Amino acid sequence: MLQDVIDRLKDRAPSLTAVQPLENLAALDKGVAPRSGTAFVLPYREKAEPNELGMGGFFQIVHVQFLVTFIVRQHDDAGGAKKIVTLDSGRVEIEAALAGWQASDHNKPCELVASQATPLGNGVTAYVMTWQSSRYLEAVE
Repeated sequence: MLQDVIDRLKDRAPSLTAVQPLENLAALDKGVAPRSGTAFVLPYREKAEPNELGMGGFFQIVHVQFLVTFIVRQHDDAGGAKKIVTLDSGRVEIEAALAGWQASDHNKPCELVASQATPLGNGVTAYVMTWQSSRYLEAVE
């Protein structure tokens, strides 16, 4: 599903300079220096509902959360005013691309769970958005 999210953002969020997978947010603070406007898609967590079938089958809904992190790099903006404008426009594009979108018929529509701007230092801010969808886990005997 994460590759589907990446493809969707590449197609529907034209102001993003790049959209890439990332394993861990800590990598952004440890030597990775992405260009401003880069978005990263990361796995976050999954939580499964109990099996819905009592006998003779198996069916679970699995809630899937993933992160989309948008990077803004602005070194001549000590107060952050320019970064806020760029963050806001990136947020709007990402929301328009993902809100209500389904990766497949086997997924529920994406919905925004939370978001937060996080300064990384040296004029760089990451805007981290948590999104949720659901998938179905089914076993057929």
